[in-house]
Amino acid sequence: MTTTDGDNAAEQRLTFGRYVLDQRRGVLLLDGREVVLRPKTFAVLCFLVQHPDRLISKEELLAAVWPNLVVTDDTLVQSIGELRRALGDTGTRLIVTVPRRGYRFEVAEAPPDRRKARSWHPLRFRWKYGILAPLAVGIALAALWLVPKLRDAADPAPVHAAKPSIAVLPFENQGEDPAREYLADGLTQDIINSLGRFSALTVMSWNAVAPYKGAAVRPGEIARVLAVRYQVEGSVSYSDDRMRINAQLVDVQGRVLWSARFDEAPIDVFALQDRITREIAGALAIRVTQFEQTRVLAKPTASFDAYDFVLRARPALQRPTRAGIVEARALLRRAIELDPNYAAAHSALGETFHVAVSMGWAESPDEYWKRVEKHANDALRLDESDVRARVLLARRFIAYNRYEEAEVQISRAIAINPNDADALAGRGNILVWLGKTDDAIETLELAQRIDPELNAFDRFALSLGYYLKGRYTASIEQAELNQRKNSDARFNDVILAAAYAQSNRAADAARVADNIRRSDPTFDAAAFGNKFLNPKDLANLREGLRKAGLLAPGQ
Repeated sequence: MTTTDGDNAAEQRLTFGRYVLDQRRGVLLLDGREVVLRPKTFAVLCFLVQHPDRLISKEELLAAVWPNLVVTDDTLVQSIGELRRALGDTGTRLIVTVPRRGYRFEVAEAPPDRRKARSWHPLRFRWKYGILAPLAVGIALAALWLVPKLRDAADPAPVHAAKPSIAVLPFENQGEDPAREYLADGLTQDIINSLGRFSALTVMSWNAVAPYKGAAVRPGEIARVLAVRYQVEGSVSYSDDRMRINAQLVDVQGRVLWSARFDEAPIDVFALQDRITREIAGALAIRVTQFEQTRVLAKPTASFDAYDFVLRARPALQRPTRAGIVEARALLRRAIELDPNYAAAHSALGETFHVAVSMGWAESPDEYWKRVEKHANDALRLDESDVRARVLLARRFIAYNRYEEAEVQISRAIAINPNDADALAGRGNILVWLGKTDDAIETLELAQRIDPELNAFDRFALSLGYYLKGRYTASIEQAELNQRKNSDARFNDVILAAAYAQSNRAADAARVADNIRRSDPTFDAAAFGNKFLNPKDLANLREGLRKAGLLAPGQ
């Protein structure tokens, strides 16, 4: 690796092979052409390149790139994955994962710069500096006259994507009762869901913004971290008869684009959510169709108490435990008793059974799937635009290999809310089993961009997709992350063992295979993967299972 550009070269340009890392301009160049990277991903690459051939722990990288902010491992894993994709075929060799320890930048693996270096010659010197120098002066003078006109004629493309992206940060609870924190969280989640229904916006999920709850940062700072253009922040105070909200919209530079204060009765919470959503959309000047506007203005329930029960059940669905799911189920049944026509309560009740069967907590999986389908259909009879109900039906169809029916429901869900990460991930699951692996990975990565906290099944699907494409390092990273976050998701270990085996990490593969046998003596490797429609995908998986010792030769 070399540095260039004079005395401050080390601070400005770093060269490895055909790549140039221009830190002053904030760009990565390949043979002089820019390789597009998000700001934080660029910062990760800078830190790695500045410390070549040295093991860098995840903690060190997080502290260097995201100082004074709480971010999940997912954020770093996504940046590393983006870098490897941007660096092409050499990505996995340049940035090496050291299992359970961190990353190392292998500068020797950089693609060589094969462009010939021209030797110095006195005649060439006279040609360059005796003849070309006056010509260069003339060109420069012409440029001084032309550039302003050209700039007026064609402004450069913006850094951000065409669709504006936004993050709604958790509203701060300023009420006197800290036990009502869930009300502030619920308001934030509902604004996220309402904005997500606008097809002209990309909206980060609750899971993406939740780690920044209570973070003391400058306006716009988290927008830069999440690589979005705008952020919404605010506070809420509830009393028995009033609800007071302060909110503002800022851009990535910290400029306030909209702010408002509201003081309403709690019974008007849905009207208030609609008003905030519409005013934010107006401040962003996005195009909102009449259909989208109608969906956003729909009032879920007339009972604030029923809404309160649904909000209290949400945390258990977002971070499920066996006891928490049972408690959430009781809360949701009380909400339905108060308002039998509350569609969101019905679909959330169906979600409790889906979580239970997915995590292996169901005494009778078939019976639980029937309850999922019943409660989802109950919700859709009350509200055809209930996204959660359609995703639940799709998951139920996927479980029984009814992929065409699943795709119908997922397509309707995404049409209603194009920013629903659960719906996008559901489509990714379908595509994996159909054998459309490239499309599956692209869709699951989009879901992960919106919601870094993918659930256990969706992260498993992403890990499986990477495995099928021979991207074993990426597969292992997702499977290990799943293992840390969802220790009950034993199915995840099967892909981890296969990916270890294909990466020639025999000891790790044997360790995970032993864990599978110990935790589930009835595990049948020959039946695992029977959801594949493409025989080549099944053969690919079984090859890894044989290498891991989970499948006998010839099976």
